[in-house]
Amino acid sequence: MSFVDRVIHALDEYVDSEYFENPIQAIREHIETLINTKEDTQELLSYNDLDLNIKNLAIVMSERIYDIVSTYEYRAKIVSIEYDETLAPCQLKFFLTLQYNKDLTNFNIQIIFNSNRYYEVL
Repeated sequence: MSFVDRVIHALDEYVDSEYFENPIQAIREHIETLINTKEDTQELLSYNDLDLNIKNLAIVMSERIYDIVSTYEYRAKIVSIEYDETLAPCQLKFFLTLQYNKDLTNFNIQIIFNSNRYYEVL
């Protein structure tokens, strides 16, 4: 049996099942990919922004989150952004309320920035 035949045989049990897409999970994954992209044009935090005296780091980052999501994610728009900087600068948490454009439902996501420069989207 060839490789293609084995794949087709393995997928035969799913032939009558419905495909279910979770658009909110897809939006979360897309936002996580966008925020963790390290290109110059859309990087969320650059070394130029890091300063020992910076007091508005969370405000700058929330503005960039808004810019990135509103520019590259067309399926949802941001209704509100809140942040928790009690553990700053080691950890910053952002709480976003978004509105899904297709059926106008609101959903929440949480973005956590740890000191390892990786953003986690929950």
